Amino acid sequence: MILAKTGAVLFILWGLIHILGGSLILASVTGNPDAGYAFYDEAATGYSALAGSVLGYLAFSFAWIGAVVAWIGLRYNWRNSSLGLALNFALVGLTDFGLVVFLVLPGFLSWLEASPGLVLFAGAAICAVIAYTTATETLPEVQT
Repeated sequence: MILAKTGAVLFILWGLIHILGGSLILASVTGNPDAGYAFYDEAATGYSALAGSVLGYLAFSFAWIGAVVAWIGLRYNWRNSSLGLALNFALVGLTDFGLVVFLVLPGFLSWLEASPGLVLFAGAAICAVIAYTTATETLPEVQT
């Protein structure tokens, strides 16, 4: 059960990082849509208001996905639930897949900059999968 709780904590930390990051970007673009680009070392001028609003929308998505992942981690992964494992694996896996494909591989973000979330996901997934498979293998047989 310690591995399940460790995986849950790592999923929760992944969620909190994304809530924080999304919220910081949202706070910067709320009054000035161009200001959000400062997070990416881009000039804060020359972007349309639409581009800044799209960045705000993406930041909002990171924040709500982070909140859902943290809630699932607390509610389901903590109890070693297969549903929690499947949901968080899908949510975090797809989110981090997009990070790698659209930001890391083109060179907009380094592997080092992307590593906190990726390492948390890898650790959470490994702990949760081992915890779940170990628990299901050791369950007693049902007598019929």
